[in-house]
Amino acid sequence: MGVVMQNVAPLQPITPTIIEVIKEPTDTIDMIQVTVAAFGLTGVIMGAAVVAGFAAGAIFIWYRRRGPASTIEARGGEHNFFRAT
Repeated sequence: MGVVMQNVAPLQPITPTIIEVIKEPTDTIDMIQVTVAAFGLTGVIMGAAVVAGFAAGAIFIWYRRRGPASTIEARGGEHNFFRAT
């Protein structure tokens, strides 16, 4: 038994079309530019962290200097709470 092929177009030779894409040369990036770009965002984040740290420290010091921080400091260093005066 043979295979009968009906309504099949005869094979035609394939002619490939070669397309060559030519790009314009791009600027090269050297290590200095990569380093500056990498430390740019990191430097901004680190700078913001330093400023926030100094602000938090200043607020903490100001808060502690407003008045006594504990009952012992409020009593002038007297730490014996059980002694009747």
